[in-house]
Amino acid sequence: MGEAVTALPCKPATAILQISEAGEPWLRGYRCAVCAAVVADPTLCCRACGSRVTPGAVRLSTRGKLFTWAMVYRSFPGVAVPFVSAIVDFDDGLTVKGTLRATDPEMLHAGMPVVAVFDDAGGARDADGAAYLGYHFEPVGGAAA
Repeated sequence: MGEAVTALPCKPATAILQISEAGEPWLRGYRCAVCAAVVADPTLCCRACGSRVTPGAVRLSTRGKLFTWAMVYRSFPGVAVPFVSAIVDFDDGLTVKGTLRATDPEMLHAGMPVVAVFDDAGGARDADGAAYLGYHFEPVGGAAA
């Protein structure tokens, strides 16, 4: 009889992406208690208002609006092109870059509602074979499909 194969846990592909003990992915930001600005990285003081109150970690919304985008026709070997590289303003104040999928590029417009979706990070694996988990964006309700 063969040995039982156990699935290796996924690893987050970026620091903003967190995975709960139950395996649920979520996005983490840091909010200033004084001005409510949100940043992606932990800081000792607020970059927006200068408050010396350390911004606290918060679970971010997965919904936002498309701010701007660019079609990418040339990329690293193994990365399928073309694809849409997007800048998204999340509803809770953080701005994030990612890939926009499941959309017709001709239908894109600033302010289009999008949602962050979590999945395999392009097939990337660590040295032990564990998959990396990433995120990308898709139009809300097929807004531009």
